[in-house]
Amino acid sequence: MRGQRSTSVAMRRNDEMRQRGTIAIVALLALGLMGGSTAHAQDALETARQTGKVTVGIFNQAPWGFVDANGTVKGQSVDVLKAAFAPLGITEVEAVITEFGALIPGLQARRFDVIAAGLYIKPERCKVVAFGNPDIKMGESFLVAKGNPKSLHSYADVAQKGDVILGAGRGSVEGQIALDAGVPESRVLLFPDMDSVLSALIAGRVDVFAATTATVTAGAAAAPDKVERALPFTQPVDAKGNVIYGYPALAFRQDDSDFRDAYNAELEKLKESGKLLEILQAYGFTENELPPADLTAADLCE
Repeated sequence: MRGQRSTSVAMRRNDEMRQRGTIAIVALLALGLMGGSTAHAQDALETARQTGKVTVGIFNQAPWGFVDANGTVKGQSVDVLKAAFAPLGITEVEAVITEFGALIPGLQARRFDVIAAGLYIKPERCKVVAFGNPDIKMGESFLVAKGNPKSLHSYADVAQKGDVILGAGRGSVEGQIALDAGVPESRVLLFPDMDSVLSALIAGRVDVFAATTATVTAGAAAAPDKVERALPFTQPVDAKGNVIYGYPALAFRQDDSDFRDAYNAELEKLKESGKLLEILQAYGFTENELPPADLTAADLCE
């Protein structure tokens, strides 16, 4: 009996030792994984500084981020990124082109370290990415024939002038904004893409193309001798009378908040020096598109 008890006690002790050993191994593995995760969270900025290179996600559309005929990565978002990263020793930009809807998944999958594609700061997106502070304010604009012959500076102008035909993108909000402003449906034509509406404007089949400022700016650059952005322009308002604006920014992974913070510090310097305005102007924007000086991503994420 004593021998059996001794054997039983020894077996229990061996089991306890094995369990403790297993727990210790699991704990060490967990610590190792946590340590690796913490280290990786700081790797993007550190690696970019050491190599002088950053990989960015774009969807190859002007004026945000695109590759030109010479193979140069450029655009409003990309140029802001370049100017902000240069003082950090990051001077080479490698682009990964993807569809717009694949930008955030690609960032999370670590296909690239930053999104530079005019991505609007929205509360739902703030849950999955770490936005830099806004680098541009985006509203509505009109594209008109050179010289703006019908003097169109607002949706109200279109509504009041009975011979004006407005063109807008199919599925866009601009068609509805026009209807809400009192433009009859018979004077609103919808088009499938930028090329078709631009052709209609040049041919005189529509008098104005309503779209976001970025789209209008790109359209003006495509045929600068025939069309132009209507300035000044009165922004539409929502049901409460608030002007409708969007605020694009660079987007980082949430665990790369140190990268985002370093960028924000340099972005502030670009604002103060006037360099940010220079970058915007290079893509056809004006002082009207500068974001409010005190507006942050945190404000827009609420």
